[in-house]
Amino acid sequence: MRIRRARKEDLKEISDIFRKETAKRPYCQRWTQKTAFEKIEAFFKKSDIYIVVIDKKIIGFIILRITVGKKGRGAYIEELWLKSDFQRKGIGKKLMKFIENKCKRMGVKSIGLTSDKRSNAFRFYKKLKYKSHNNLVLMDKKLR
Repeated sequence: MRIRRARKEDLKEISDIFRKETAKRPYCQRWTQKTAFEKIEAFFKKSDIYIVVIDKKIIGFIILRITVGKKGRGAYIEELWLKSDFQRKGIGKKLMKFIENKCKRMGVKSIGLTSDKRSNAFRFYKKLKYKSHNNLVLMDKKLR
């Protein structure tokens, strides 16, 4: 297993993983190849994308955005996805530790992320000692 920074030529494979994994429960998101690619490409321009490679194949990725504010440097995990066949094998944990160590070296004091409480990812983050905050609520509105 190898973790490296994504290159432009990796974006199609990354967007395919994103599209396929977000279509599953509890997310049930519907992305076309084009819209998924455009979303990943937009992240590529403003954030850091790291991929997990096994046997020369991309099996997952994480998107990290570094922020600078009044309290110093912070980080936000925009997305983290692994192909289903590679989940629950310690790969996600290694990827998170890689990012946490990278952030520490950059002087980042905290990492934020958003997770669906019904997802396996939520339990995964809890095991890694990420805490949910009851005073924060994700809100959205569907426009028609």
